[in-house]
Amino acid sequence: MNKILSKWFYPKINNKFLDDVKKIVDSNFVNEGPFSKKFEKKLALKCKRKYCAVTSSGSTALLTALLAIGVKKNDEVFIPGFSFIATANAIKIIGAKPVWIDIDVNTMCISHEDLLKKINKRKKIPKYLVTVEVNGYAPDYQKIISICNKFKIKFITDSAESLGSRYNKKPLGSYGAISALSFSPNKIITTGQGGAVLTDDKKLHKNILAIKYQGNHIRGDGGADTFYRMGLNFKLSDINCALGLSQVNSINKRLNNTQKNSKVFEKILGNKNIFFPKIHKGGKKLWIDCLINKKRFSFINFLKKKKIGFREFWLPMNKQKSMFSNINLKNVGLISKKGFWLVSNFDLSKEMIFKKFKSK
Repeated sequence: MNKILSKWFYPKINNKFLDDVKKIVDSNFVNEGPFSKKFEKKLALKCKRKYCAVTSSGSTALLTALLAIGVKKNDEVFIPGFSFIATANAIKIIGAKPVWIDIDVNTMCISHEDLLKKINKRKKIPKYLVTVEVNGYAPDYQKIISICNKFKIKFITDSAESLGSRYNKKPLGSYGAISALSFSPNKIITTGQGGAVLTDDKKLHKNILAIKYQGNHIRGDGGADTFYRMGLNFKLSDINCALGLSQVNSINKRLNNTQKNSKVFEKILGNKNIFFPKIHKGGKKLWIDCLINKKRFSFINFLKKKKIGFREFWLPMNKQKSMFSNINLKNVGLISKKGFWLVSNFDLSKEMIFKKFKSK
């Protein structure tokens, strides 16, 4: 029990994939193959997308998405200031420039109001937008879509933290021209490392495949192949995909357990000083989050004393040394200072939490 409560998060890996791994090893083909294709089909179905391509990580998924949609050096890309640094890194590594947008304090996602405000202040409007679906939350996509249509902005969703969550009865990962997923160890399912790029556009899917296959959208043998554009090797092996496949059917069960445990923590810890945000209808949190108004360090010491795992919210991306901008994003700064993710392991239960708080 101490391990379960003391570690903020660890993945839940079952043994169902062992037989599949044996099949893969016995076939003497451990690269991307039939298990990868099966995993892609499952993910496309889960996100209600037509096309899916798995990649070597969530970061390469987002990089692939940006390149596929046409982002180039010196292009400007609207991006919220609150996300894991990988979101901005994918933009910067291309040589493109982030245009920082504030967030909505209720969703912790991009503010359509600040987006419109920034658009109206600019003579030249950036052609691209990346939204981030933080911990299963979503921005107001009706407003986002309306703004993007009006100003001819192409948008990508960073859906790394949203697999299994929904917005307006649609799966997160289904919005935007392209969406990117992550399967790193702290996500709802893991392949060790890994990601996926999803779209409904056949031409974009062709671009995505070309980028992940060194510039050839048709997987060749590496010999006399024709390469249509610049690309890299972003493939994900069948062994990784077998691991992901073994967990896909557990997504809803895992998410429902997290929602229940969040309510237990709220019952025990919730007060005027500690607030547990409500997620939108149909939304599912991947991790248990809370905001604290005062006595932040006292709360940290309390969690450490009780040996309850936690992770503090990200620092504002635009204030990181690698991204530094003098722009002030009020809500990003506010949420960043107040937020915590509490222990969210899939092994956690209501009984364990109550028992922990009753102990000395």
